[in-house]
Amino acid sequence: MLQQFRMLFQCLCLGCALLASFANAEPDFISPTPLVDRIDTPVMPVKTTGPIKVPMITWGGDMITLLANGLSTRTQAKSIFAKQGLDVELVLQDNFDRQIEDYLAGESPYLRCTVGMCNQAIDLLNKDERTKPIVIYQLTWSRGGDTLVSKNGVMTVGQLKGKTIAIQAYGPHVDFMTTLLGQAGLSMKDVNVRWLPDLTASENSPVAALSLPDVDASFMIISDAYGITSGRRVGTGDRGSVEGARMIISTMFARRVIADVYVVRSDYYASHKADVERFVNAMASANDELQVLMKDLQNPRKLSLLEVAADVLLGDKAATPDIENLYYDAQFTGRDDNHRFLQDDLYPHRLSVLNNRTQDAFLELGLIYSHGEMKAASWD
Repeated sequence: MLQQFRMLFQCLCLGCALLASFANAEPDFISPTPLVDRIDTPVMPVKTTGPIKVPMITWGGDMITLLANGLSTRTQAKSIFAKQGLDVELVLQDNFDRQIEDYLAGESPYLRCTVGMCNQAIDLLNKDERTKPIVIYQLTWSRGGDTLVSKNGVMTVGQLKGKTIAIQAYGPHVDFMTTLLGQAGLSMKDVNVRWLPDLTASENSPVAALSLPDVDASFMIISDAYGITSGRRVGTGDRGSVEGARMIISTMFARRVIADVYVVRSDYYASHKADVERFVNAMASANDELQVLMKDLQNPRKLSLLEVAADVLLGDKAATPDIENLYYDAQFTGRDDNHRFLQDDLYPHRLSVLNNRTQDAFLELGLIYSHGEMKAASWD
């Protein structure tokens, strides 16, 4: 309980500081268009000389990849990846456009995304046979790391009808939004969506937009929500909070909506299937080790992992409490979970269900032009 209180206090302080820094700034809203119209990177063969580049994003699930690589961005001797015969260079890339450009150009055969993010690029990824996406591994479900914050008297998702929502374009919350609205009996035509380029830590992010009088709700990460709601209560308007702001639902309760995955190019999967399978096996083994490690409070290797993850993912070696927050915001998925997600036709939260649901919504939003295939890998 003391540890949870400390984490809450740290998130609150960070959120207040960030909000105060752009309290008087006016967000620059954007009008998103399908990614196939914006990204024209030529498709090139995957570079197979030297280490294989593997992208990561700032999320607790990516601790698995760092652990598999030997607590380094380059594969270390005796690491889980090394034991599988892999040579990997991990690259932090939170800009999904840049990830896609590297993927198309052959700089990396992999994408690190949520299922919703990859479906926003489905037209582009399926444009060339070589880059058709295959989902090979699920790292996590979001479990409390993402939330919807409202004000102006909005207490439930159903009360958003006719209201204005701020959200990052092309980010991890778009399918979260469409799922919640659908469950409340609303369609995208029932709300006014205002799009922003950034997820967090910017005047062009949803947390900043909620301070505008005409924005009724925003989708944001949990650390932003702590600050804007005066510590998960109701915002008072002091210390960077927004008066009346409250969290009305998060992925702690709306679970199995945001799935974090690795995707591989079809041509690389066909020509290097053994390497891809070794990558997946290494990730699964690292996940098993991570869960044991995080329960061992005094293990020096756990402390080393937290410091490396804080340094690589957050740019601050001392930010180990924040990395722990990210870890606990995720529901990690092991081998059996991956089998259900990728191959079990009776599992209600399987990949194909998420694909169909998100693509239906993205068509309505004008973010894609048509349904497209995103296959699941088949592992023994």
